[in-house]
Amino acid sequence: MGDSTSDRRFSGPTPRQLGIAAAVVVLVAVGLFVWQAVTAARALTDARERADQVQDLVRAGDFDGAGKALTDLRAKTRSAHDATDGLLWDIGRHVPFAGRTIGAVQTVSAVLDTATRDNAPVALRLSQAVKTGEFRPKGGQIDVGLVRQLTPDVRRAAGSIAKAGADLDEIEANGLTFPFNDLVGDLQEQVESARTAATAASTAFELLPNLLGEGTPRNYLLIVQNPAELRSTGGLPGSLAVLHAENGRVTMGWQGSATDVNRGLSGPVVRLPKDTAQQYGPTVASDLRDANFTPDFPEAAQIAALMVERTQHVKLDGVVSVDPLALAAMMQGTGPIGVGNGITLAPTNVVAALLNQTYQALDDPVAQDDFFERVAQRIFDTVMSGQGSQELAVKGLAAGVEQHRVLLWLRDPQLQARLTDSAIAGDLAAEEDPRPHVGMYLNDSTAAKMDYYLQYRSAVSAVDCRNDGAQDLRASVVLTSTAPKDVSGLSVWVTGDGSYAPKGTIAFNLRLYGPYGGEITGLTVDGKSHSITADQHQGRQVALLPLALKPGQQVTVTADLRTGPDQRGDGVFDFTPGILPAPNGVKITSACR
Repeated sequence: MGDSTSDRRFSGPTPRQLGIAAAVVVLVAVGLFVWQAVTAARALTDARERADQVQDLVRAGDFDGAGKALTDLRAKTRSAHDATDGLLWDIGRHVPFAGRTIGAVQTVSAVLDTATRDNAPVALRLSQAVKTGEFRPKGGQIDVGLVRQLTPDVRRAAGSIAKAGADLDEIEANGLTFPFNDLVGDLQEQVESARTAATAASTAFELLPNLLGEGTPRNYLLIVQNPAELRSTGGLPGSLAVLHAENGRVTMGWQGSATDVNRGLSGPVVRLPKDTAQQYGPTVASDLRDANFTPDFPEAAQIAALMVERTQHVKLDGVVSVDPLALAAMMQGTGPIGVGNGITLAPTNVVAALLNQTYQALDDPVAQDDFFERVAQRIFDTVMSGQGSQELAVKGLAAGVEQHRVLLWLRDPQLQARLTDSAIAGDLAAEEDPRPHVGMYLNDSTAAKMDYYLQYRSAVSAVDCRNDGAQDLRASVVLTSTAPKDVSGLSVWVTGDGSYAPKGTIAFNLRLYGPYGGEITGLTVDGKSHSITADQHQGRQVALLPLALKPGQQVTVTADLRTGPDQRGDGVFDFTPGILPAPNGVKITSACR
């Protein structure tokens, strides 16, 4: 009897008891997981409301209120992160079917928590500094010390958002269940946009003291491109000036035009690479008006700098380029600017005035150049005086950079390397860039200003992912002439004298650049097949297409392209900025996802 009782007392749990215990554990785990998921969901929902509140308060200039709202936002994202940062969620990532979504929610919670902790306070501080005018030039001088003071925080924030972006990139949003696929996809785009902005801000803060001549004075060539006569990087190098920067103070010195520079040239200033000379001709190196036939801004800028150095006997540390549309965007901050003779320029009229009306009103090219120089000086003086809203001026400048209307080249190789592959660099994609790049660039062939009437919209999409990781792309551009049917009322400076094209005709060369290591497989004009040239520039195939549009005419160009093998990622589409504002360096969503 004793042995029997002892056996019953110390025997292990029965299968039924084990099953009940396991069920209880599972139920508790599931209950805890659901509770954590609900907690995280509520926290993320509240966080979204707080984030909108922070943005509204910043726009209203209430930075004390924005700081308090940011504290609340931080608590919400911390709660979401804490709720999803545990063993259950780590295990859940490996559950079939649901694991991918569970892992995505966990990553998103961690990213948002990091963003509100590391990035949002810096963004709020910079917003306050810009909105309250802390970077505003005072007495023509920018506070370099403030830039240096904020640089470490800006650098850390950029590194943090870069890591967040890399973590989010690990998530395949299309493979998630609804609505997480859309939510994560939107967040990936928002974080990528924030990453780009943060990287640009970090680079700017780190370079600005040097660029502004802290310790060592700097000289820069300022070029105002004229898209009424298109060049690949934007337009004819029209008005020129030399800027001198010393300890944050920037002044404008010599002013002139491409014609002034050309008078002092007796031949090419540099031996062009064979592919550049073959594609664009020898005048790129001997005529400043043609220096930016090439779409590679660093190449064009170096040539322009050499020309000005040779004729004006000045040593240049870099080249800055803008166009009237970028100036118009910046003038949203400065407000109207009087330029003499009863003329006042404003954001609404500066483009028309500089690209069209001047050529109608002034028949003397010397008078035209004098007017452009006066305008450049007045706008520069107004910006350096700190007049108006610094916030709007900075936003306008940022828009100009995004549209590739503001470009910068630096002679120092180490400094220039910091700009490589950024919007402000304007460089062609190099071999080591794994992303497929497509480019459409226009060069006027009339020596007139008819491109003021040229409007175009272009796009590129990925249509197929091949077995070797190459992608098939389709690029299209619709070009329209808005010139009046009767051009007799237009100045000869606008229409040209008819030597290169009938008056009123918009004529130009369109060059389509395929991806590095890829090819252009098809080209049509208004649906009709067109031959493809086999020329190359900097390792990329280039198709040349001469076009001419009569007043009111519209032409559609479509091209099929193939990337190089294993170019599976998102691509980039660059094009010549024209008379219409449009984002540039546009993402081509990969077909290999």
